[in-house]
Amino acid sequence: MTELAKKNLKIAFASSNQTHLDEHFGSCRQLTIYSLSPESSSHLQTIEFISHGRLHPQKINDRLVALKDCFAVYCLACGNPVRQQLLAQGTRVVIISKAQLIDNLLRQIQANWPGEIASRQARQSMRKKETDYFAQLAESEWDDQFS
Repeated sequence: MTELAKKNLKIAFASSNQTHLDEHFGSCRQLTIYSLSPESSSHLQTIEFISHGRLHPQKINDRLVALKDCFAVYCLACGNPVRQQLLAQGTRVVIISKAQLIDNLLRQIQANWPGEIASRQARQSMRKKETDYFAQLAESEWDDQFS
């Protein structure tokens, strides 16, 4: 197993009680975050959110900031615009069709450990640290071989 496949992943769950995945991402009362490896899991933190009202922009921003270092968030639902924002920051969205125990989901993830996914995440993290690819390309010398 590669070193990257052994790396811990941070996984978040939209929850109302820290034990069940049972909420929609945009209206969840809390996000329960775990550090997960193929062999173990540990609860890192639970972030509780203040209700800003249904359409308040700060509501989503608070959740995005809370997940900036997470590999994935599990929830019952997530609107497409918010899903796109999560994907843009490197956080995958996993929709689960019905409420489940977080412990059961942790065991399922470990049983199907995403070694290759962890490798892709590491590569994406490295790309984020690099300068903007298109800016770098624009500043580079262009070869006139096709002129």
